[in-house]
Amino acid sequence: MSDQELEAEIEDDVVIFATNRGWMCRKLKVAGRRGSPDQWFFKDGRLVIIEFKRPGDGVLSGNQIREIERYRDHGFHVHVIDNRDAACMILEGTDYVKD
Repeated sequence: MSDQELEAEIEDDVVIFATNRGWMCRKLKVAGRRGSPDQWFFKDGRLVIIEFKRPGDGVLSGNQIREIERYRDHGFHVHVIDNRDAACMILEGTDYVKD
């Protein structure tokens, strides 16, 4: 993985990975709200919400922080991820531990 890799490249690869494993993937835009997480993954009654970041850049905007906190306040876990392996492990139901 290159430090020059774009967030969109990671996101696209993870969407392909998820789709090939039966996940329904949605990039949702919430009307009147900025900062909604990038991708929502649905499978077998399970919801995984991921905000993707460029490798090494986990900085969230103020809008992203507020939106993620709103979801978390309602009991949803939102993952902030900067690499493919972590996202794929979460979708596979495995805990990812960053070195």
